[in-house]
Formats: sequence, C-alpha cells, structure tokens
Amino acid sequence: MSYEDEENPGFERAGKTFVDVRLAEDWQYPARVKRIRLADVAKYFARESGSMSGGRSLAGIFGDWRMIDVIAQDVLEYFKSANVEGIRRETRKLGLEPKF
Repeated sequence: MSYEDEENPGFERAGKTFVDVRLAEDWQYPARVKRIRLADVAKYFARESGSMSGGRSLAGIFGDWRMIDVIAQDVLEYFKSANVEGIRRETRKLGLEPKF
C-alpha cells in the first residue's frame, strides 16, 4: 500500500462525511480510489493508532503503520475544517474526547 502524494493529499473527491483517496499500485492491488468516512477515521484513532504493531488498517486499507497514519492524519485534518461537529460526534461515540 502506498499513498500517492504524502505532502499534498489532493483527494479525488471530498464531502462533509467522506473523502475519496487515490492509492497507488502496490504488490497486491492496482491503483485505486478508496472512500474513507467520518466513522472510519474515528475508529482508526480509537482502536488502531495506539497499536504497537507494524501494520494498521483504515477503511479496509491495510499496510505499514506509517503510511496508514499519514492518510488518517490528512483525512482528520480535512474533516476538522469541513465538518468539525461531525468528527467530534463520531469520536465521542467511541469513547474519545476530541481536543479540537
């Protein structure tokens, strides 16, 4: 799994509740677009981000924790500006207290 442009996320499409992220071709899959929703990001930070394992997942994207974390952080930053109340609501459902 690799994320095409780490410095400029340049999402394919984005709305108030979703972001379409273009993923580059890797050893397992051809290049593709994956939809990440508010709930996916909230679940990542509630369950995956504290993991000490080398692999993590976000919305069905599996890979090295560093690449997955870059995608999750970029999408979170987008939601914080596009729909801060929505992402706060989703994180609270999972027992997190947002600091933004």
